[in-house]
Amino acid sequence: MRSFLFIALVSISACAAQQDVDGTDQLDAPTGKEDAVSKPAGAYSNQAVNAGELATLSLNADHTFTATVAVECIAAPCNPVAEHGTYLFTHGPTKKYIRLYAEDGTSISRYQWKLSSRGQLQLEQDGASHWFNMARGGSCEAAGGTCAPLVPDACEIGSIGDATEYSCGGGLGVECCLPPQADTGCHADTDCSGILPQFCRVCDDGSTSCAHWSCVENACQIATCN
Repeated sequence: MRSFLFIALVSISACAAQQDVDGTDQLDAPTGKEDAVSKPAGAYSNQAVNAGELATLSLNADHTFTATVAVECIAAPCNPVAEHGTYLFTHGPTKKYIRLYAEDGTSISRYQWKLSSRGQLQLEQDGASHWFNMARGGSCEAAGGTCAPLVPDACEIGSIGDATEYSCGGGLGVECCLPPQADTGCHADTDCSGILPQFCRVCDDGSTSCAHWSCVENACQIATCN
């Protein structure tokens, strides 16, 4: 088990280092709230997960994510590996990507993505030769939340998750309390803050611009070249 995790982490680190110098994809331009609905958002779960694939993924409005990755099970228990950090949407000439970054801003992995008409998220990780599917919705715990009794002020800190998207196992009288997220409202770039991914681009004028916060339509977005 330890050997498998070590090999997996080495492989992920090597791949991440290659992505950082690859430069083949560019950061999606910051968009308003109406344009954002065409991109993945919220909780997803993999109902037929294989080792190395994402078992769960939650993409939050404040550019943070929580995820679990399935591991090869040699001797039970084989709990998935938890990941937390920030994410970016990037694109190439014909492909769209989700890039995941650790809490220190270093790259974890990059996935090509597609959304079906029913909202199903299809992903292919760099270096893989197959796609896997993630259905909309997932467990409350996988999204970083906790299930609490359905009583007033049960979610005094944080927010109540939509029961159709954040499941508490079908139990009655409970609700999903999601952890508080950073306030994404703003009036100026200086109103935005948070951990930024280590992502830089060469701009059209030849200068280099790294990920920074930008206030777009009163919402904090991550941008590079203006």
